[in-house]
Amino acid sequence: MNLAPNALDGRLLLAVPKKGRLNEKCMQILAGADIQFRKHARLDLCVSLNLPIALVFLPAADIPSFVGKGNVDLGITGHDVILESKMKDHISEELRLGFGKCALQVQVPEAGPVQTVEDLAGKRIVTSFEVLAAEYFGKLDKKLGLMGDQATKIEYVGGSVEAACSLGLADGIGIVVHSFDSSVLIF
Repeated sequence: MNLAPNALDGRLLLAVPKKGRLNEKCMQILAGADIQFRKHARLDLCVSLNLPIALVFLPAADIPSFVGKGNVDLGITGHDVILESKMKDHISEELRLGFGKCALQVQVPEAGPVQTVEDLAGKRIVTSFEVLAAEYFGKLDKKLGLMGDQATKIEYVGGSVEAACSLGLADGIGIVVHSFDSSVLIF
C-alpha cells in the first residue's frame, strides 16, 4: 500500500520509534493526545485521521538524522541516541518525556585485573556506543595524561558486545543499561 503523492502536504511529520520500549510509550502519548491513526503492518508512514499530522515510524537511532536533516519536523527518541548520532548541533531538544531510561556502563571480566575504571585507561574498549565511550575515556585519558598510543582504544561492534572480552578483543566493554530518564522530543 502506498500513500497518495499529496497525502503529506500540509501535515506535521512526527518521527516515532518503530519498535521497542520507546515505541510502546510513544503509542500511549499519541493515544492520550487523541492522535488517531491506522498503521498498516508493512508501511512505516501513516496519516492521522483527525489532525494534520503524519507519523513516520523509524528506528530510534535514525530519528536524530531525519530531524536534523529536515526530512521530518520533529521526533521522539533517546538523549543517548542523539549524542551517539553526532546530530546534537543540528537539532533542538525541546522536552524531556519521562521515559526511556538508559546509561552507558563499563563492564569487565569478574576475575580480571581491572578493579576501577581508571584501570581501563589506555586499554581496549569494545562498544556499540563509540561516541559516548570515546568522550568518556577521552576525558579520563586527559586526566591521567595518556595520549597517542597510550590512550584508550575504542572499537565499534554492532552486536554481541558482551563476548568481546572472552574472545580477547577487549579489556572492557561499554553497554547501555536502563537507569535514568533519557527520552526527549526534538525539533
